[in-house]
Amino acid sequence: MKRCVLFFSLIVCFVFVLSCRKSAVPGFIYVPGFDFEVMTSQGTSSNNFTEVWMYKDEQPLGVFALPALIPVIHDGKAEIKFFAGIKNNGISDTRIRYPFITAFDTTLVFIPGNTDTIVPHFKYEELCTIEQQGFESGNFLVELAGNGGIFSAVTDDNLVFEGNRSGMGSLNSGAGKIYFKDDTNRDFLGGEMYFLEMNYSCNNKMSVGLLVTEASGITKELALIVNPTQSIDGAPVWKKIYVDFGAIPQKHPQALFYEWYIESIPDAPNKAVELYLDNLKWVKWQ
Repeated sequence: MKRCVLFFSLIVCFVFVLSCRKSAVPGFIYVPGFDFEVMTSQGTSSNNFTEVWMYKDEQPLGVFALPALIPVIHDGKAEIKFFAGIKNNGISDTRIRYPFITAFDTTLVFIPGNTDTIVPHFKYEELCTIEQQGFESGNFLVELAGNGGIFSAVTDDNLVFEGNRSGMGSLNSGAGKIYFKDDTNRDFLGGEMYFLEMNYSCNNKMSVGLLVTEASGITKELALIVNPTQSIDGAPVWKKIYVDFGAIPQKHPQALFYEWYIESIPDAPNKAVELYLDNLKWVKWQ
């Protein structure tokens, strides 16, 4: 009798193990890339979404650089969501879901061992506002005290990122620094999100921040120091960055207005500096 019970128990365990092995066979989602759609009023489709954040039935499955082959332990139907991910301030250790981009939502029927291919389609959230600033109509930056460089709109195809013009700042060897601002007065509120999207290229570190005007005077607040990029045969290599300005208004609840600035101080003696800008977008919630 004991032998029969033991034999039956072994059979049950064997069936259970086989069942576990079967259920542990994943299905796969292959994500080769994504589409990003913009309206005419939203400017460039240039982006730097570096990964996707994936959820299954509202539960996080992970963050995946593209292209990605993602294993999913599930048999049957499930709701899948993808969110666009960025490096906040261009820093690898501060990866976030970019809040102003819609989720891509779909339903899949998973079959263990099968692979489904998905190309997420992203666009801006309807409730965000985008203020575009470019150089198609010329340079809009104004020099600040201490500036020794020049800033202009260039049309050379080898220098322009897209469109007909990009902004170019240059500094001759030993001329001091590049120091300009956009004199648009912006009304930022503490606790709100404010991102500056920007295409750029530079052969020297450059700083971006806000000049905060209060009743007591003007305070210079650094947001980010941007590292140099490379050039190929003298042509700029362009990158895209998302600069988070949300922390600065929290420090200045009595601010009257804010102005954005850019500054580049040569990081070597007598170094000539060149920097390029295009497609500036201020993005915030309505």
